[in-house]
Amino acid sequence: MTKPVRFAIIGLGVVGARHVQTFRKSRSRNFALTAAMEVNPEVARAAKAALPPDVPVYSSMDELVAAKVCDAVLIAVPHCWHPVLTIQAARAGLHVLCEKPLAVTVGPARAMIAECDLNQVALGAMLQDRTSAMNVAMKRMISAGRLGRIHRISQVCTRWYRTQAYYDSGAWRGTWDGEGGGILINQACHALDVFQWLGGMPTSVLASVGTRIHEIEVENTAEALLQYADGAMGHFYVSTAHEPGMDFIEIFGDKGTLVARDGKLRLAKLEAPLSRHIQKCKIAEADIAKIDTAWTDVKLPAKPGGSHAEVIAAFAGHLLGGKPMVATGAEALNELELSNAMYVSAYSSKAATLPVDAREIEKIIARLEKDRSTGKGNQQRKKADTALRKLLKK
Repeated sequence: MTKPVRFAIIGLGVVGARHVQTFRKSRSRNFALTAAMEVNPEVARAAKAALPPDVPVYSSMDELVAAKVCDAVLIAVPHCWHPVLTIQAARAGLHVLCEKPLAVTVGPARAMIAECDLNQVALGAMLQDRTSAMNVAMKRMISAGRLGRIHRISQVCTRWYRTQAYYDSGAWRGTWDGEGGGILINQACHALDVFQWLGGMPTSVLASVGTRIHEIEVENTAEALLQYADGAMGHFYVSTAHEPGMDFIEIFGDKGTLVARDGKLRLAKLEAPLSRHIQKCKIAEADIAKIDTAWTDVKLPAKPGGSHAEVIAAFAGHLLGGKPMVATGAEALNELELSNAMYVSAYSSKAATLPVDAREIEKIIARLEKDRSTGKGNQQRKKADTALRKLLKK
């Protein structure tokens, strides 16, 4: 492939419009916006003014493919349609950079990955929190063994405060038949991805979900306890009904602890590993047998990172020279496994094991849609699932 990688944005709504601005502001010679696709004529007309004058807007995937104006697509439509558009693009030989989450449930997401592999096209995910300076620093320290074996990871993320007006602003928002879930399937994708990126994937999840204050069909708050194969434990809590919001991560290891909070990263280094001190220390008195601990502030780069542009640039670098992308489709599946497992646990009143049974989560979401849907979502999820089934039969 020659420079620049030609991208088409699929979907010119709120998120797609942001990606248009990312391309317009970029000075990279490795990628360029050369086309767009939008099925809603009104949205397309409204978005036209923000697009460069030489970027055509097509109304269907067939038109876009036939025009041969792009090498890759950036999918930015409601997530129930991600699998259909990804598979259509893959079969046309187009590489895919998909907004989070890959899909509403793991079955269609696994089909996306398999189809891209079959057609030998790249599948990446827009999980830009992996590029933030804070998260990169934590990942490097953990990978370098600075904390030793991880015993516990905890994350609380309530920075996604949303008003009722937010949920009322789009027909698909906050619905089972449109969005297919609440905070777990929408805002929490980034937090769940970072959570497992740093702490690894658990073997089981025990979760509860709920809705408070907002008048929506789906959950706006979720909490989970997680168990890992090596005995480690995890805790995860998210909500769109908290203010002031916060975001902090605590990772406890055998050699030390990392705490990320309020834009600062601190490291507590133990003078002796916890496992050794527990066995070797001869002091029996409670509150006296302590391990000397040195707290230090971890210096972070001046640039905070965490931008869409970094994900696009890395994806282009992968296509041009085989460099690592920020998150592959297979890696992006992990956060969806976690959110689906939390739904399975919460709505079946049991711990859910991973990987998730695709049939079980489909039954649960279908039941929730039947029992709680008000019809506001216009059955977008059902339409997308029907289109996907037809596509997979071809």
